Amino acid sequence: MTEAPKLTEVSVQGLLGRFNHTIKFPAEQEFVIVYGPNGIGKTKLLELISNTFTLKMGRVSGTPFAKALFSFNNGTRLTMENLAPPANDDQIEHDYTLRLLLEDAKGESTEWVNTRDQADLRDIPMSRWMRLIEKYTPVRYAGGGRWIDHETGRALNRTEVYDKYGFLIPPDLIPFPQIPEGISSFLKSADVHLIETQRLLTSALTQQDQSRSEPSNRITVREFSEDFSRRMHEALAQNSRTSQELDRTFPRRLLSAGYPPAAATEEAIRARYNEQSQLRDRLAEISLLQGSSDLPLPDKKLDPSQRLVLWTYLDDSERKLATFEDLLRRVQLFRDIVNSRFQFKQLRLNRNGFSFVTDLGQEIPAESLSSGEQHELVLAYDLLFNVAENSLVLIDEPEISLHVAWQQEFLNDIASIANTASLRFIVATHSPQIIHKWRSRAVSLGADN
Repeated sequence: MTEAPKLTEVSVQGLLGRFNHTIKFPAEQEFVIVYGPNGIGKTKLLELISNTFTLKMGRVSGTPFAKALFSFNNGTRLTMENLAPPANDDQIEHDYTLRLLLEDAKGESTEWVNTRDQADLRDIPMSRWMRLIEKYTPVRYAGGGRWIDHETGRALNRTEVYDKYGFLIPPDLIPFPQIPEGISSFLKSADVHLIETQRLLTSALTQQDQSRSEPSNRITVREFSEDFSRRMHEALAQNSRTSQELDRTFPRRLLSAGYPPAAATEEAIRARYNEQSQLRDRLAEISLLQGSSDLPLPDKKLDPSQRLVLWTYLDDSERKLATFEDLLRRVQLFRDIVNSRFQFKQLRLNRNGFSFVTDLGQEIPAESLSSGEQHELVLAYDLLFNVAENSLVLIDEPEISLHVAWQQEFLNDIASIANTASLRFIVATHSPQIIHKWRSRAVSLGADN
């Protein structure tokens, strides 16, 4: 599989009509920090990056700028040029002309000029988007920026809805632009995810609630708890399928082997058995397995036939347990981050989702947490479970609702999440506590930069 290209530099000219900003982002680094005074364009810069990479051209045109250049570690360069006068506000109802140029390391280029009459479904206002989507597709809004696909029962974000069902919208209602294949395929490999932390915690009306005109209690933390339950059951279903196939062929494979392989020494068998037992115990902590193996090892020396059976059994167990490994890695980090921040309570994870238990033994639902605790919970979960691997994540002002001590640990958490979920981050902040010990990775966006 080809490695996804890594963004190594962003250079924007004429941002807000006056600022030139450059951010260097070495490919080996998990994150880079940008900071500066209010009005310098930190948020606009992140929005410009996000809207360019998701081809929300109407929104790109809503940001005053002259040119943006994105450079990648494979030699590719992507240039977005604004060929029309900048808009006066953030609305998309204005004429614009944008030129997008993709150049690869060999010097070959692909150009696309986009104008307002090519605006697509991702550029339209949310109210119109909701009417079109709910009229023509099997998707309904469920609050918190999530849409429920009634064909699969899964929660989708707006981009996923667009990618899966956008073609169902009649073309005469929303004209879809003809994007050159080279540009669209490259941008799909360079996925970008924008997190506006001030919007992470939302409550909304579900389709059922709208008919009753009553506010819904389905806020983001509850939706994420339900999403976690769904992921648990999907992992269990995959494990069951793998187990059934291996158990079905176990006798045949055992009989055809004849003798244990040379690697199947008694020491190796006992070492593998102990490793798998420890993994089972960790899985049992989140209710994915019952705990230790049903096959205890005998205390006496193993004869060749026993070594053959046990080695084959351990091979199968390794494949079965592997169906849980990715989920377990993310769960363990999620739990470690949350439990290290919250006082007097511990996160409890099981097949029904997650909740909390206080030091007095009282169980409380996640939506009863403080706003700061919910913010930390939702941000960690979103990054670990909802963002595609190899994405570039843009986080705007993560210090919102975070205690000073939590701010100082934020980038440590980001580094751990980056390594666990294969992500990279651009973090925009006002907080010196966020930057903390990471001054060497901070880029100042000043008027003279």
